[in-house]
Amino acid sequence: MSIEQRYRSLLQVNQVALSNFTTESVFQGMCVTLRDMVPYDRAGLSLYDPDNDALKIVCIYGAYENSIFCLGHLLNRKTSQAGWVFEHKTALIRGDLAKEFRFPTDKDTMDEGYHSLCAVPLVVHGNGIGVVTVVGARRHQLSPSHAEIVKEMSNQIALAINGMMRRCPMHTNTKLVCPRCIGAAGGKTTVLKHREDLSGWGKKGGRGRKHKTSD
Repeated sequence: MSIEQRYRSLLQVNQVALSNFTTESVFQGMCVTLRDMVPYDRAGLSLYDPDNDALKIVCIYGAYENSIFCLGHLLNRKTSQAGWVFEHKTALIRGDLAKEFRFPTDKDTMDEGYHSLCAVPLVVHGNGIGVVTVVGARRHQLSPSHAEIVKEMSNQIALAINGMMRRCPMHTNTKLVCPRCIGAAGGKTTVLKHREDLSGWGKKGGRGRKHKTSD
């Protein structure tokens, strides 16, 4: 693949991120472009879920009927590849899961017919928000160069997905949405999207609320 083709694909994904308004449409759009560059068979997006302290699968591209890795499935932060990638904010690729068995979820992946796997972190302003994972049916189907492409593409959608999340990645111990962090994530447009959440923040004693003092 030429540098020009790679650059053009990055621009396409960036446009997808700017012109779509749901996490699913942004991720699916990225996957369509990614398929022309990386020979993968299925892709998944998992986002950090503070209620369960785990990665929750929120989008899937490709066949997943009867798969354990369905929408809503939770991936343990300590016992899954997605959890490891999220914790370390580092991409991880394995060409032959049978010879490189590392996590309990590897068996489930192989049982479904996939033997190579690549996962990259979604990071915004230094904070991990989730993981993009692609799998291949053949051994050594995914290479380090493919992992670089997946990472580049995922970087293009990270900010958009962060702006759509109803939780603040900087304050994971609360269900309220922090106005400062929302503004930093997506500017005025994102703040307008979350107008109701910001109002809730203020009503519950968020930043900027004035408290009455006794005489």
